[in-house]
Amino acid sequence: MSLAKDYRLDVEIADTAPLREYGLMHREHLQENQGMLFVYPDQALRGVWMKNTLLALDILFLSADGTILSMLRNLLPCRQDPCPIYTSGVPAQYMLEVNSGFIDKHGLAIGQTLMLDYRRNAPADTGTLF
Repeated sequence: MSLAKDYRLDVEIADTAPLREYGLMHREHLQENQGMLFVYPDQALRGVWMKNTLLALDILFLSADGTILSMLRNLLPCRQDPCPIYTSGVPAQYMLEVNSGFIDKHGLAIGQTLMLDYRRNAPADTGTLF
C-alpha cells in the first residue's frame, strides 16, 4: 500500500471472518511500516473494537478504489468489558489498522486515495499500500 510521498506500507490481509475477528489482538508490537488491511466483500458500515488489543491504533476506512472515507485516531486498548464499538460512519470496503499517530505523521486526509496492491493467496496473504 502506498501513501503520500511514495511511502510503502506492508500489510497483513484479513479477508475472512475469522481473520477479521482476530485482527491485531494480542500483538505487542507493530513496525512503523506495517499494518493490517481488513477486506470485506461489500461496501457497508464497519465497526471495530479494541478488545484484547494491546496497541493504540489509528484506523482508516477506505472505499473500493482506496479513497479514505473516514478515520479514527488513537484508539486505546480496551481494559474492561464491555468494550466500546467504533464505527466508520460511512459505508467502507476496507479498514486499515496502523500504529497510533500514523495518520497525523503522514498527513493523511479524507478524500485522499491510497494505491492498493492486494493479492489473495500470495505468500502469507500480504499486500502493500502505496
